[in-house]
Amino acid sequence: MTAKLPLAGVRIVELGQLIAVPFAVKMLADMGAEVIRIESCGRLDNYRANSFYDNDSSGDYWNRAVNFYDQNRNKLSLTLDMTKPEAQKTLRDLIAVSDVFAENFTPRVVRNFGLEYEDLRAIRPDIIMVSSTGYGYSGPWSNFGAIGYGTEAASGLAHTTGYEGGPPMLPEIPYADYTAAEHTVFAVAAALAVRARTGQGQFIDVSQTQTMSAVSPEVLMDFAVNGRKIERLGNQARALAPQGCYPCSGNDRWIAISAQTDAHWQSLCETLGDPEWTRDERFGDSQSRWANRDDLDGLIGQETARWEHRELERDLQSKRVPAGAVLDGKELLFDAHLAERGYYEVVEHEPSTGMPPLPYTTRPWVFSETPGSIRRAAPLLGEHNRWTLAEVLGRTESQIAELERSGVIGNAPVNHTPVPPITAETQILQGKAIAHDPDFKEQIRESFGIEDRPRL
Repeated sequence: MTAKLPLAGVRIVELGQLIAVPFAVKMLADMGAEVIRIESCGRLDNYRANSFYDNDSSGDYWNRAVNFYDQNRNKLSLTLDMTKPEAQKTLRDLIAVSDVFAENFTPRVVRNFGLEYEDLRAIRPDIIMVSSTGYGYSGPWSNFGAIGYGTEAASGLAHTTGYEGGPPMLPEIPYADYTAAEHTVFAVAAALAVRARTGQGQFIDVSQTQTMSAVSPEVLMDFAVNGRKIERLGNQARALAPQGCYPCSGNDRWIAISAQTDAHWQSLCETLGDPEWTRDERFGDSQSRWANRDDLDGLIGQETARWEHRELERDLQSKRVPAGAVLDGKELLFDAHLAERGYYEVVEHEPSTGMPPLPYTTRPWVFSETPGSIRRAAPLLGEHNRWTLAEVLGRTESQIAELERSGVIGNAPVNHTPVPPITAETQILQGKAIAHDPDFKEQIRESFGIEDRPRL
């Protein structure tokens, strides 16, 4: 299967953490690249240290961390203690026989390890190096520490999000990391195409902040063209109404509706039963509806609250009104449309983890001839130390044993204790969750046809 994939034969060394580089390289691994992920037993990836399957932090908890599994499928794990010279030499030897080196540390860290692009060209002239940082590899902010909140603010995105008259609002998920990752996938693929044609590698400098600015250019362009600073409007539109997110029946159920034409407006009124207020002169034309949009949203919300959100979505879509139910995680997992498109693949885990086969999201694209695949779950910590050192680098058994003895490699964290998990009931009381299905395992088994196994 791998030999038929677009990136078969490409080897990537990943020195990544959390999301920005791991997610990008995961997509490349799905398309056939061989990925060797460098990890540390002394500096455990944060995603190995929380969110454990079945909320169980006992035993080898670092091999049951579900966020890590989501970001690191199809990869191999080599642990190296980069504070030791032999580990740094091993990494350089590995880069010398690889095609791409991807990392998301600050330039200061990379410089201290002697892993800048010019350093790597000395050992592999056609290497492609990816540096994904908060603000870019060069410039006065290049060594600033970065988190999603900071980059989303600096990108201009946060200025446009939030409700009218209120402060900027930041997304709950690390949106900038995923945007940067998607741009990185394109950049690596383009660099590989150039190298195939010219034989030349290159340095790819990804600014996570700039990837966000690139996909929200309205802030920049409105000022460049009109000299204006955009006002926050929440879920509303700048020139049409109604547009917003409206409550539906049930706990935390919503639907997004955008009536962009008079025909949409008439169809929406019909669906809602043509209540008397729809004939109010305040809503007689598009300009009046926009001028009175706050009152209109309140009235629409009273009517949508009587509807089940998927039912209202179907009714409006049948009348060509743009509308979409707001889906939560459970609804996405069991969504018939996504299932029909093959968006989920069930993946086996190593028996030692005690984790059953589970469904994972795949890719947002579908190739007709060379589709990607999830061929293996994320690796156990240090699972491929021996394979990488012996098969890729030609180290002898005695050399590998010495690396183990000296602590250069390992398969368990050093001096690390997990944060105690919080029960589902406590999370609900604290407002960190709104619901918990005690029978979720059975629901997943039934929906995805997973064999019932004792360890589940």
